[in-house]
Amino acid sequence: MTDELAKIDIHDHKALGQLVADYARGTRPWPETLAALKTELSGIATIPDHLKALQVVQPSEEVLLLRLPPRRMIEQSLEKYSTGDGATGPYPLPGFYDDGDSLSNSDFLLHRVADYTIAVCT
Repeated sequence: MTDELAKIDIHDHKALGQLVADYARGTRPWPETLAALKTELSGIATIPDHLKALQVVQPSEEVLLLRLPPRRMIEQSLEKYSTGDGATGPYPLPGFYDDGDSLSNSDFLLHRVADYTIAVCT
């Protein structure tokens, strides 16, 4: 994957999940700019330089938000993981999935919220 399509690097899934949960519940206002988000994510996650703007969407329970990955990213990922020869190794998952049994249910939920919020199909 090129640097242009680098993903957000999460350093603390639980902290990011808690921040997103706070935004979603309205207990903390979400940032209005990417610069403000970068400040809030200091020590929690690193946002790659190719991202230039922020868009926050919170659908209602009656709206299905179909979130599509960037076209080039899905094309590159399909090419990378469709060979079937194992040369690329297993599909990468965040490490907390391996530690799931040692996390409380609420901590696992916050980890998943972080992963779901930031994940793109790569």
